[in-house]
Amino acid sequence: MQITRNQQDLHTLTPDDVVLIASFRTSLTLWCQQAVRASNPDGDFGGPTPRSRGPAEELRYRLDQARTGYTAPLPDLDQLTTPYPNHIVDLWRRAAKAAALGEHDFPAGLDYGNLTEHQAMTVLKDASEVARALTGLDRHYAAAVPDWELIAEADLLGRAAVVCAAYAGYSEPDYSVDQRGWRPPLQLVDGPALPGLDGVLQAQTNLLVHLRRQPDAYSLRIILDSQRIVSARAAAIGDTSGAPAAVAQRWRHRSETYALLIDQTRNLRGLVGTGYAAGQGALAAARIRALPTTTRIRSQQLRHLGALFAHIDQRLAETIAAGADDRSYLMGVDLPRIGLHAPGAVEPQWARHIPLDVQPRTPVLDTVKNRLTPRPTSPACSPGSTTQRRSFTGAIDAARRSAPKSSDLSL
Repeated sequence: MQITRNQQDLHTLTPDDVVLIASFRTSLTLWCQQAVRASNPDGDFGGPTPRSRGPAEELRYRLDQARTGYTAPLPDLDQLTTPYPNHIVDLWRRAAKAAALGEHDFPAGLDYGNLTEHQAMTVLKDASEVARALTGLDRHYAAAVPDWELIAEADLLGRAAVVCAAYAGYSEPDYSVDQRGWRPPLQLVDGPALPGLDGVLQAQTNLLVHLRRQPDAYSLRIILDSQRIVSARAAAIGDTSGAPAAVAQRWRHRSETYALLIDQTRNLRGLVGTGYAAGQGALAAARIRALPTTTRIRSQQLRHLGALFAHIDQRLAETIAAGADDRSYLMGVDLPRIGLHAPGAVEPQWARHIPLDVQPRTPVLDTVKNRLTPRPTSPACSPGSTTQRRSFTGAIDAARRSAPKSSDLSL
């Protein structure tokens, strides 16, 4: 969301445009309400008066009052997704669309129970700044747009937003919160095989999708072998195509890990599961084997393949650990026996199947834990996290310093 100066175009708004902008404002206010609740738990512990409410509680109360006074409903899906010819209305539409998409983040892990204190304060400050922007726009639109519906007690809302923004800004912001929340689910890449390395990426993506279901033991060993082949071949292609040496070395280490897992699971048994993922793994191995080592890898393909490797490793580690926990994967062991009723002191060994977690320090579980499970890393911050927020806050402050009659602002 960004505020830009606009002196001459507000008079072009029709009554229908004003009604539509009011609907988009309702969507933005709703996002502010949800963000404040997600970053600060509900509860009027200080009482019902402004003097006894805290900064976040006061902002939440004023946002509730403002949205209750709106007469415009929330926009429908067509209004959010259809570009509008008037660029002012379309700016409001894009902001409301972002707010509607942002609503998916809160039930997907962007709540107080899953955020650190600094991340929660960052979300609270974002909501405060957006609320400040809405009150600033309300002040300028009231002077330039006929029949503009004012925010109920806009001055009190603006004051609460300023105080809450200052309160949330005392601590150091944690912009890694931008990596949290909802992500679109991974889908199968249907259709014919794509040419070159894209076909390998296609099969690897479908493999990851099918790994949502646990593979049976035989299929699991096929998947492990396919990843050994894909990693080794990708490292060879990377060496000849100018990929970073560290990346090729990491892929070779991954191939060695899967070779070790194949050796350690040679007696793995288990009929629970499906074989869909094994087919996609075999396709990925066959396609990358057919590629010459002189194949050029684009930087985008390099990043995509590395991301798929990391996700597949994590999913296979979770699958093997879950199979050991619910005992759907068993390990065959040989038990020597002495025969007392037949000639010869030693008879053929008996084969028994035991759960993976029965034996102390089972080799396959150690390998999964120490070599396959990715190490926890702190989420990376977007390069524009700081600059975009700073420019947004600067635009709000500039709007407050400008005279309402000398300039109009558009969202």
